[in-house]
Amino acid sequence: MPWSEKHAFRDCPWCGLTNTRLSVAEPNQAFKTRTGTSRYWATLGCPSCGGAVLLEHSPPEGTDESVFTVVPRGSDDGNTVNHLPPDVSRYHSDAIRVLRAGVPDAAAVQLRRTLEAAAAHFGIKEKVLVKSIEKLISAGHVTQSFEPVLHHIRAVGNVGAHASDEYVDQQTAEGALRFTTLLLRNLFEVPGELDSLTKQPVDKKSND
Repeated sequence: MPWSEKHAFRDCPWCGLTNTRLSVAEPNQAFKTRTGTSRYWATLGCPSCGGAVLLEHSPPEGTDESVFTVVPRGSDDGNTVNHLPPDVSRYHSDAIRVLRAGVPDAAAVQLRRTLEAAAAHFGIKEKVLVKSIEKLISAGHVTQSFEPVLHHIRAVGNVGAHASDEYVDQQTAEGALRFTTLLLRNLFEVPGELDSLTKQPVDKKSND
């Protein structure tokens, strides 16, 4: 704990092999910093090209299962969200996976479900997503400026979920994914990073 095998399933940043399971050579490798804290790394390998991948992950004594850094960087790094809870991450990851497979309608549906899961994580479980969005804002989890973004993701998801003359193209789904990622960073990554900082010992020399 908290290294999770789910992080082994990713695209290879070397050869581009998609949706594969990288072999895990060693998780929880600790390296000390000059302030006495440690950073933890896992070494993985691609079963196709043999390229090595380093993942910096959460400390083993905690409960967070985040990955902070990937070396080398992959093409989906722009959609990575740290401190994302598993009940939300599954839908966000599925959206990325089906979008890369060229099924934007399915990606749109998964992004809509991501919104529902994010709201549910904060105890908001309205039958109508519009109501959940309104409660996310009124409760202060996101600012009013996010409202158009939330409704855009919801609308795109609705198009993807229903059989009609309308369809979601790749560009529209890519945009909805970017908006969703920004929202998730606001909801989970920023608070998670701040929480991590408050738990780290302060380097007294840096305050001189």
